[in-house]
Amino acid sequence: MKITKKLNSIPNWIYITLSICLIITAVIVSFNRHVKTFEELSETSLNYLDQAYEENYQLTKTASNDFLSDHQKAILLRKISIIEKNKLHHIDLMKNLSKNNYALLTLFPFLSAITAILVFLIIQKGWNSSNLYLKTYFILFTTLTSLIGVYSEVYKQSSSIERHTKNYLEYTKIQKTIFNYSLTAPLLEKELIPFYQFIDQINFQENKLTTLIFSIEKKALDEEMFKFGK
Repeated sequence: MKITKKLNSIPNWIYITLSICLIITAVIVSFNRHVKTFEELSETSLNYLDQAYEENYQLTKTASNDFLSDHQKAILLRKISIIEKNKLHHIDLMKNLSKNNYALLTLFPFLSAITAILVFLIIQKGWNSSNLYLKTYFILFTTLTSLIGVYSEVYKQSSSIERHTKNYLEYTKIQKTIFNYSLTAPLLEKELIPFYQFIDQINFQENKLTTLIFSIEKKALDEEMFKFGK
């Protein structure tokens, strides 16, 4: 009885604050867990690409031919390494954006479902007659759902992921072109191409891909916030 009286004497705002903290903590823990899951999946999926690069690099490094000098081969190997750094830049950004997007998209349906249930319960009793905790949870989950819903669109995560993936694949194609040229030079796609003309083509393709990709759309923010505010 004493314990019950002490619990009843505690103000409601303390219970509400503790509940909010627990819910936010649960959301953060769930987000981090999904991020970790995506990281494990992506590492497994990309391992074979790393192995393919290493094998091609070693094949180019140890290739013996009469059409490339040691100096020319060193230039090709250096270009391959430079392109690999550019590839890693895009793949790292793509992975970071993807894992955040994956976690947010995974959480969004659950938060939306909880919000819908709370809306149903409030409708049954009306806002004024609803329990204080119920109204607090409704406001909290509505806010969380809205923030998670607009985050991906505001920062254009999907389009950024697509562009980084495209650039990564384009750099991979350039590397494969160099690998092929190192083994079949001066032939490339059955055409006779001098070494320095080939390097010029590689530089041109590389320059087209040199860009920083980061987008935030204020218009999207305004539109999404207006939509959720209805």
